Amino acid sequence: MDDTRELVDASKVGAALAVLSCVALLLSLGFAITFRSRGSAALKKGALLAGAAVLTWPLWLVYNAIEDHFGLDSVAALLLNLALFAVIGTAGGFLMRCLWPVTDVKD
Repeated sequence: MDDTRELVDASKVGAALAVLSCVALLLSLGFAITFRSRGSAALKKGALLAGAAVLTWPLWLVYNAIEDHFGLDSVAALLLNLALFAVIGTAGGFLMRCLWPVTDVKD
């Protein structure tokens, strides 16, 4: 009897991320509808973060597709995922800087 199981089931993680993405999408839409006229920067940032959480499931699918194609121990998969997430993170940072520029810098 070989009773070896993985510690975390990838399909359950994928399902949880799909639910999280749907909830985040609903939250971001709710923030956008509720606070569109108030203009509060903190509420806009909260909506942006909820909107960014929507990307967790699609990025999980892309990550798994890369790992399935190249293999889990592949350096090519590691570098490709590193480049992908670095580009997405950098683009997100630039987007936040463009939407909310830093104006209260003290000398």
